[in-house]
Amino acid sequence: MKKYLVLLFIIAFVSYTVNSQAQQVIASAGGYYEGDNISLTWTLGETVIETFTGNDVILTQGFQQPYSFYLSQIINIPAGWSGVSGYIDPMNKGVVNIFDDYIPDFIILSSMSEFYYPDGNVNTIGNWDYETGYKIKAASEFDLTLTGSKIDDPTVFMAEGWNLIPVMTSCGAVTDEIFSDMAGLTIVKEVAGTKIYWPEFGIETLDELQPGNAYMVRMGDDGDFTYPECTKATNIVKHHEKPLNYTAWNDLNYTQASHAIAFPYEVLISAGLQPGDVIGVFTPEGLCAGRVEITNLTSNVAVVAFASDETTMEKDGFADGEMLQFKVYKPDGDEEVNFDVEYNPALPNLGVFVNQGLSAVKSGILIPSSVYEQTNIISEVYPNPSHGIFTLTMNRWPEKLEVQIMDTRGRLIEIVKPGEKLNGSSLQLKLNNLPNGVYFLRLVNDEFIGMKKIIIN
Repeated sequence: MKKYLVLLFIIAFVSYTVNSQAQQVIASAGGYYEGDNISLTWTLGETVIETFTGNDVILTQGFQQPYSFYLSQIINIPAGWSGVSGYIDPMNKGVVNIFDDYIPDFIILSSMSEFYYPDGNVNTIGNWDYETGYKIKAASEFDLTLTGSKIDDPTVFMAEGWNLIPVMTSCGAVTDEIFSDMAGLTIVKEVAGTKIYWPEFGIETLDELQPGNAYMVRMGDDGDFTYPECTKATNIVKHHEKPLNYTAWNDLNYTQASHAIAFPYEVLISAGLQPGDVIGVFTPEGLCAGRVEITNLTSNVAVVAFASDETTMEKDGFADGEMLQFKVYKPDGDEEVNFDVEYNPALPNLGVFVNQGLSAVKSGILIPSSVYEQTNIISEVYPNPSHGIFTLTMNRWPEKLEVQIMDTRGRLIEIVKPGEKLNGSSLQLKLNNLPNGVYFLRLVNDEFIGMKKIIIN
């Protein structure tokens, strides 16, 4: 009887101790536990006591074993294009298995050189690599879950040229703290977004690198950085909200490739722009493919122009080699004016769209828009392509019209002044002395600016 009383006392004491410490006793056979910020697995081993304390739970283990702590990261994937990366090394690295549960919302995943496209039955990525970032497109928003272990060395290595970098920490990082002392850095920008960090022009709309995202970085030389130590877990991080469209122009298509154009504040002032005005960049078809609102006249700004989406049939942005055309929307008078600009020759892309291109404007002038739209003025340029002889027909010929022939770097090659011509008549342009390639006809007078691409072959 005495043995039973002692046994009952021990059981009661253990029960009281466990409850008072809010502990969970793990069964000796091992098992699995998953909480808000952590998951645990354990197996049977030698006798010893181990205790793990988390945010909301204390787990006491009665047997020693080679246990592993598995972390889970939930990444919000918005509809359309975005950047994606992880701050854990996944247990299941195969991209087919990672995204299988999210089809048909998931469309495509790409790195700088490889991609996984289920509809096309193509997978050159194979396994998820936490040391790189990815571009992803989704038909609808979903939350991606990655489960694995913490990355021991969150160091990012970048080569000269463009890199797609991951965020390998749950805390993210302040952009200026990471890149301010990096001599080889040129620019950091969002994937399918308008925020950028461009030290040369003092543009820092991208102030932090958020976990779950990926970013494009251009380097003038090789470089690397290590993310700061981080011990906390984060909730689901949503991608940056896209700016609202207050103009009469179409909404933007935020695609995977873009071209950044810097506008120094001195250019804005000299051109007569005001806070609240919006600069837009347009394709030859008249589609707005990028815009930025002027909030003050003391800071430089950048317009991010987006490429046409390669995964869709319709043209919804720029193609490589197309001339950039700018307009300004003035909300005070609900007015749209053309913005004629001159480019800084120090940057590589002088007014022609290039995938991941960089341009800068050194001067600009606002030109009142004609009551006639460009599509009503320019009838046709034919044949196009040709061997160098083109015919330009116009419904209306302004008296002081200039036809400027320019190359893809924005350099002026020749000026033709048609003089007085009958509306509906044509002008023959003899350009067969030029090398084969792409050129632009830029039509300028006091009323409008028009643009046509021609090809000599």
